[in-house]
Amino acid sequence: MGWWSAAGSCVDELAADVVCTHVDRSAVVATTVLVARGVPTGGHAPLDGPPDGARAVRFPGQDRLTGVHPAAAITALSEIDEVVGIGVPVAPDTPVDTRGFLRPTYQSGRLVLLVEPAAGGVLRPSEIEQPHQCCGGH
Repeated sequence: MGWWSAAGSCVDELAADVVCTHVDRSAVVATTVLVARGVPTGGHAPLDGPPDGARAVRFPGQDRLTGVHPAAAITALSEIDEVVGIGVPVAPDTPVDTRGFLRPTYQSGRLVLLVEPAAGGVLRPSEIEQPHQCCGGH
């Protein structure tokens, strides 16, 4: 089953290389930004680029990033431009346990993966795939 965009189309069926979500805080509505590289499909023109804060749901190289990789491999194997540590430095050889899920964000036109310290001396993505619901799940 695919993920559904605000426009009601299934993301898994889209011919876009990059799919992002972005919150339009002025309207308090989550919107979807699709960036297709090359020939536009479905009559949609490619956008100039995702806005700052857009969270990449799909991006080139994503399928190569399961398991533990050095930070330099993450940027070499995918469209992620930089791995940035929250409260911790990140060297090219710093191991990052992707846990099979990455949700990098666009910052100043660059795709950035935020990571934080984890057990065992590795870093992990700061956003996890299944965050817990707060406030009793309401």
